[in-house]
Amino acid sequence: MSKEQLPDEASTIEGASPKESTDTFFSKSGTPSEKLLIQSPHSPSSLQAKPWPARPQRLYKGIRGWRWWDLALDGVQVMLPIPFFVLAAAVVAVNGRVVDEGQFSILDHSIKGATTLFPICFAAITGRAAIKYATWKLEQGTTIGVLEQLMGSRTVASAFTTQVQLRSFNIVGFLIIFIWSLSPIGAQSILHILYTPVQATSSVSSVAYVNSRQQSYSNPHSSSSFPQQWFNSLAIEMGSMMIAPSEVKASTMDINGNVKIPYQSGVLASGIAPDSEGWVQISSLNATANGNLIWSSLFGIPVVGINYGNTTFNIESTYMELTCTNKTFESLEGPDGPSGPRINSTFVSTRGPYFSAEDPDLTDPWIIGYRGVDITAYNGTSEGAYVAPQFCPDCLSPDFMSQTIQAGTIAFQEFDGIDPGDATTVFCNPYQKYVESKVFCMKTENTRQCQVTAQRSSILPHMPPEITYLNFPLVALGMSSLLKNITPIHDATNELQNYLVYDPMDPINVIDHDNSLLLGAGDLPNFLSEVELSDIGTRLGQILTAFVYGSTWNASVFLIGESFEGMQGNLFGGKNASFVPASRAELAAMIQNQTAAFTVPAVLTTHAQVYYCYFPWLGVFLFSTVVMLAGAITGVIFSRKTIVPDYLGFVSSLAKESPWIRMPDVGVNMDGMDKARLVKEVKVRLGDVSYAQGGHPDIGRLAFARLEETTKVKKDKLYV
Repeated sequence: MSKEQLPDEASTIEGASPKESTDTFFSKSGTPSEKLLIQSPHSPSSLQAKPWPARPQRLYKGIRGWRWWDLALDGVQVMLPIPFFVLAAAVVAVNGRVVDEGQFSILDHSIKGATTLFPICFAAITGRAAIKYATWKLEQGTTIGVLEQLMGSRTVASAFTTQVQLRSFNIVGFLIIFIWSLSPIGAQSILHILYTPVQATSSVSSVAYVNSRQQSYSNPHSSSSFPQQWFNSLAIEMGSMMIAPSEVKASTMDINGNVKIPYQSGVLASGIAPDSEGWVQISSLNATANGNLIWSSLFGIPVVGINYGNTTFNIESTYMELTCTNKTFESLEGPDGPSGPRINSTFVSTRGPYFSAEDPDLTDPWIIGYRGVDITAYNGTSEGAYVAPQFCPDCLSPDFMSQTIQAGTIAFQEFDGIDPGDATTVFCNPYQKYVESKVFCMKTENTRQCQVTAQRSSILPHMPPEITYLNFPLVALGMSSLLKNITPIHDATNELQNYLVYDPMDPINVIDHDNSLLLGAGDLPNFLSEVELSDIGTRLGQILTAFVYGSTWNASVFLIGESFEGMQGNLFGGKNASFVPASRAELAAMIQNQTAAFTVPAVLTTHAQVYYCYFPWLGVFLFSTVVMLAGAITGVIFSRKTIVPDYLGFVSSLAKESPWIRMPDVGVNMDGMDKARLVKEVKVRLGDVSYAQGGHPDIGRLAFARLEETTKVKKDKLYV
């Protein structure tokens, strides 16, 4: 048969000997640009003619040889790892933040999607990189074992089985196994990079509270605004506090939810050493279990702005603490005996020496008076925010801060028996204390609980403790006149007196005992003479401080829980409430200006779900993604370094090299997929070609050839 021309009935793809397959086949007719056609009478009739290059070609590399789909594939491969890096960055960005439902939904779906897509992308990139690297190695020259290792390791399972089957336990094999193991490990790591545990998170907040250092409107005259407008509310509220259940009295808040401030003397008596800043921790103390923790007033400090969670903030406050030093007992019986007049008008009267707004009446079980410096006589009041009245230590000129003034004295006198009877007088020195307290509040949907957890002396400017509200005569006289009416008198019971002479923690003691004037056939009442001086000072101090709190212009907040927004400043009431968080310096200025309420910074701690990034697993995920990116870059680099077309792994490449399938020798720049598209409908079989070659009938020849030139292999036949 001539090599220049084939018979018309011959196919351009036919069986040939190995020697013949190496001959180059060209058609002598036509121009050089004409293409040879692959035609087979055995191919389906739908198979159209496929063009092949008609001449030898140079192997190329360079950008002009790159096809658009190669460039697109390279770009996609390099970009595939980017979403995984974005996911890792997003997880790091939200670490420590409070969980947002919408945001978490996006992250959760992204993590689940990434877990599914990671092994797919990893396999696509790593498998392609293995082929490109193997092709480059084949071009440079390498062993069949290395090529089998690379080409046989294009999935996780095959990466392991190939090494075992080849018995190739070398560095290349272990490296391949390590790289492919990152596919499942990297996918699983994504599921563990983000958790949402419930944790305590802190944020900046603010809280407002009433200024307890405001001016007092106490006044004994019935025509003044205090007795007319809000004294009745004060009397009702103080009476309620005195007869409140023991649980309320021991509680860290009063019945209106206001925060109680403890006596600093009791805090220091606990024996807990102050820290370097003067704070004494008192959270471990308890009003019922530890007698050292005693509240300084019947009322607490009103606080608003407490958010859900745990809030910590500081309160500046003042209270009056009494030091009782002496107690006297005398008979008031005169020379004429029990039927005669009293020998004197007692220590307390409108004439002194301890001044009261009223003289004692024969039906009064007690009376209170005050003797001390009239601070208003110094004419040193401030020219600041108020017109009148200026009845508070902070209303005075700052010059008084350096003054030495003798402490005043309170005389509380109790009468017992039928007139003229006996008198027991207790003498106490009042001191105005200024403290700063740390407050911890816990609020839920149903409850709010606040308590002082630490206390120290106030470091803000203030007057000497000897200057109290009682140094303003109208305040002292108003106290002496109005305290007698502060609690109702029924069935010969005086609640204020009982609060002093009995244990006030039990409300039955306050409401179920006769006053000291009744000496009937029943059980005798307790008398002031039987009570320790320290207990008298503590209990009377609580009453006097509550009276001062209730006599301020904005006392309705203490008494009935009125909203802070209702606080209004006027010529008499100082400044409005401030709802802007104040610094320490601003707080000192607002106290001097008699601002009705302050807003201070607070720390809000809430227990909520937060994002928690587990960095060890994130490191595994990032490392696996970096390896994936390195694989993509490796595939691009070696595809550009390789001159020969893709050959490995294509059946068309196997067909071209088979001596039993005749294909044109041209088209060297066509890779295996290009050739596969041209011959994809040609039928082939791995079968017996001995019949086509006229071989021995009992010994077959196994070859990869055209379907029509092979027969099916038989199970028991011998083959070569």
